[in-house]
Amino acid sequence: MLVIGKNPILEILRTEPKEFSKIIILKGLKNDDRIKEIYKLAETNRINIMTLSKEGFVKYFSRKNKSEGVSQGVLGFIKNFHYASLKEMLQKFEKMPYPLIVILDSITDPHNLGAIIRSAVCLGADGIIIPKHDSADINHTSLKSSAGTAKLIPIAKETNLINTIRLLKEKNYFIVGADVKTNNYLYEIDYKKPMALVLGSEGKGIRKGILTLCDSVIRIPLTAKIDSLNVSVSAGIILYEIFRQKNLN
Repeated sequence: MLVIGKNPILEILRTEPKEFSKIIILKGLKNDDRIKEIYKLAETNRINIMTLSKEGFVKYFSRKNKSEGVSQGVLGFIKNFHYASLKEMLQKFEKMPYPLIVILDSITDPHNLGAIIRSAVCLGADGIIIPKHDSADINHTSLKSSAGTAKLIPIAKETNLINTIRLLKEKNYFIVGADVKTNNYLYEIDYKKPMALVLGSEGKGIRKGILTLCDSVIRIPLTAKIDSLNVSVSAGIILYEIFRQKNLN
């Protein structure tokens, strides 16, 4: 699996360096502090680093992502992403007082997926669930957008989110959905309980069958000038409110 960019490569080098088989750096790239640290960590962990001319460097990218990859100037190769087992995830969370799982319904943009993962890690979510179909995967784009944090949180991939949510409800998880059509604001909920936060796609939102399973539906208060936010921005705001209630009150 390809990893693109200084930040995601550094994050994985700091936490799971043995994941790398090789790192390639564009010849002539500015030797800033991050590049220096990449070289140092790679040497410490005996990871092979190659420097290539632009012509040799671009061969690792398809036309669709070439400009993004070349502009970063750093890429690495790691093992394919390992998705977590939902069963093992829930067993681990049984010992936690207020576990928080983020469920992503039909988030197909890998940039949004990566940004949500980054917010989830930074704001204390314990796990993430995505569907096997109609969803972005953990690939080089979502990994880059997450700044490498996708390796720091268990992510499960489930065939049927409706059945997954029913299982969570059986295990006494409180299911909260985010939808612009409700009158309930995000700060009116008590988040100090085992909880799953469901976020839907920007175009269609949470699917009706999933929305009906939610114990509560909330929205972010906004001015009259606009009725919605990018889903990754919404995720950050809601996750912060959950973090604030659980940790700062």
